Amino acid sequence: MPVIKIFYSETLDAAVREQNETIQAGLEHMMREVLQADPAKCQVVFSCSTFVTPLPVYVDMQFRANEYRQGAVIETAMDKIVDVVGKALSTGIRIRAFAIDQSTLYARDVD
Repeated sequence: MPVIKIFYSETLDAAVREQNETIQAGLEHMMREVLQADPAKCQVVFSCSTFVTPLPVYVDMQFRANEYRQGAVIETAMDKIVDVVGKALSTGIRIRAFAIDQSTLYARDVD
């Protein structure tokens, strides 16, 4: 964690495929620099959707809550998402950010 999930309209699929490395690199950079995240724990997920409303891109950002990741930092993170995704796809974006309390977070990686 943090995890950024990008749901985008199927009409943008070609553009996302063309720009996915640029988007991923930009968002991972933001997570490391703005959210001060461990690089090994940054995740970006792309999902093509048949229905995205009211804008063609919906971004869901989840991160561990801590004292540093508060209002101004999260606003900066969302601004960076707009910069990265908006420039790459030239479209409107809806962003939601969710702080997850560590005490309620459970995770597992399975090889």
